[in-house]
Amino acid sequence: MSHNLGCCLVTGAAGFLGRNIVRRLLDDGYQVKALINQTALAIKHANLEQVSGDIRDRSAMNRASKGVDTVFHTAAVIALLGGRFASQTYIAKARDINVGGTVNLLAASAEAGVSRFIYTSSVDTCFDGSEAPGLGEYSDYATSPKCIYSQTKIEAEKAVLKANATADLFTCAVRPDGIWGAEPNDLIDRITDNILAGNLKARIGAPETLQDNTHVLNLVHAEILAAGQLGENGIASGKAYFISDGEPMNSFEFFRPLIEGLGSKVPTRVIPTALLKVVAGVWQALHFLLGFPRPFLTPHELDKVSVTHYSTNEQALRDLDYRPVVTVKEGMSACLDYVKSKAA
Repeated sequence: MSHNLGCCLVTGAAGFLGRNIVRRLLDDGYQVKALINQTALAIKHANLEQVSGDIRDRSAMNRASKGVDTVFHTAAVIALLGGRFASQTYIAKARDINVGGTVNLLAASAEAGVSRFIYTSSVDTCFDGSEAPGLGEYSDYATSPKCIYSQTKIEAEKAVLKANATADLFTCAVRPDGIWGAEPNDLIDRITDNILAGNLKARIGAPETLQDNTHVLNLVHAEILAAGQLGENGIASGKAYFISDGEPMNSFEFFRPLIEGLGSKVPTRVIPTALLKVVAGVWQALHFLLGFPRPFLTPHELDKVSVTHYSTNEQALRDLDYRPVVTVKEGMSACLDYVKSKAA
């Protein structure tokens, strides 16, 4: 099953993933509405319309959804702190945007006659810090997520999948992990800054642990494929798909080309993870209770680099014919060029 996607609305269009979806849709000849909030999208094209609006504003979402056939919803706040001392202000902002905004957009889409709704979720909906090799279509939602981001992405994804077949709207979710690529983005920029600052003194987690990542172009490719399989008889309708590069590896090995390419060395000394988790947990609590700076690594982020968790692409291969279009080797070669230009 395949569709002409018609006019496409992309939320979070000025963000890393959003702008790449916009570029791909424009390259494919689609009319695109780019929803932006505070940051304009630095792309000019005859088929591109930039629309200002906050996804928490239902009336703004009603206006943005008019004349739209397909929605790619990527907008979210990445709230990686958590714990029992998390402030209500911190929680409310994430919930209002990640959950409330998604519900607003779903309702506006159904009312406007949108046909397809693709939600960018996260592997973190099914990861709570326990080892999870081979996450797939039968994996359960995390029952004890350690950060507000995971909690709100679970709530939002459930709302998206529940909305499938509401009126003539058909929905699905994609679950990437560690989105990266050769342009400004948090994953690559953050590790680069630490390499250049000489902060990589020790490894975190055992070398045999494995983690996933998803190159942004692989994710964009998967989202377009999923959109083409949404409809009354669409195989993707009402489903969630894990999307990865298909090459799980230890996080420090993943970054090795950047570390060595910038003249540094992959550390061999290992910091005990158990000790780090205690420190991170206390620091996180002090951040909320006494206003301490945000911890260098949150408990959730420590789990992400020290606990084995990766998904399979089996369901996406079967249903969507998804295969990565960029390998880790190819992507890292381009990233090295990018970070060298950044360091110059």
